[in-house]
Amino acid sequence: MDSLKWVSLPARDSRPIIKVIAFLGFLLMLLVGLVELSWVGLIISILVSAVVFMQFVLPTTFTLDDKGVQVEFLFTKKVYEFSRFKSYYPDNAGVLLSPFVSPNRLENFRGLYVRFGREDKDKIIEIIKKQIEKIPSAK
Repeated sequence: MDSLKWVSLPARDSRPIIKVIAFLGFLLMLLVGLVELSWVGLIISILVSAVVFMQFVLPTTFTLDDKGVQVEFLFTKKVYEFSRFKSYYPDNAGVLLSPFVSPNRLENFRGLYVRFGREDKDKIIEIIKKQIEKIPSAK
């Protein structure tokens, strides 16, 4: 299989109402910081806001190949082998790769969420399905 590489940028790909809600959330954090703690609070709230909204406004590059999923964000690059995952759950925005065979409360913390971005979601789901089903204890 050839590798499939794409960029996901939620701020670009999401609906306009989501963008408005994110912007209002950012303004609310700044307002609370300014009202509660003055200038120091404003600086702290700017830093916290930047960390919280980073994945929404900065691009994440995903690469699928035979071995697994590579995720590049800012200055980091992580590779997750498919053998780590036992199941997958697609939705409208992406696919949750879970290390558990059946649904579990911890999968949001131990799994990996692969966002579609503007790439063909059926193609991504098909590749993930083939790779996960190769694993003996998977779905």
